[in-house]
Amino acid sequence: MKLKILIILFGLSMFVFGAGLTYSVFHSDAEVNVNQNIAKFVFDANTSDNLELMLDGLVPGDYKEYSFSITNTADYRSEVVLNYQIAIKTFHFMPLDIELYKVTANQQELVMKCDETYSRNQNNELVCNSSVMEMSNDQDVLDNYRLRVTFPNEYDTEEYANLVDFIDIDIESWQKIEGD
Repeated sequence: MKLKILIILFGLSMFVFGAGLTYSVFHSDAEVNVNQNIAKFVFDANTSDNLELMLDGLVPGDYKEYSFSITNTADYRSEVVLNYQIAIKTFHFMPLDIELYKVTANQQELVMKCDETYSRNQNNELVCNSSVMEMSNDQDVLDNYRLRVTFPNEYDTEEYANLVDFIDIDIESWQKIEGD
């Protein structure tokens, strides 16, 4: 009998002291797929988050230029002001000069020169990041860029013959936060 009374008292005290606490758990099976990269490349009339450029056929004294744009227009417009950054990755097997220019109506501004002063990632790729750019959300924006890849003439030796390299260009974009 004492055991039953102790069990009832224990249960009653747990009820009294625990009545003010609420325990709840929320569980949902909904999957959320949010594309954080809103700004897009426009290259050869296609839109993408990255560009892959194969650098075969370059010989010393030669160069190639690639024009592309980054857009925040009606089809891909963000509802917020964006910051974006361009990253160039290459193994840099060939001793190339890689320069990225921002092109406006009247001028070209050198945004970055990708060389060995930048660091390499865990895959031994040379990774060059531009400074952070801002893109407005209240109107159509098209930022034009030109990538110039030059194979300097002074490397006209047999050791550089038949080398092939690539350039991978990625864009990362995110919402601008006050104070950025």
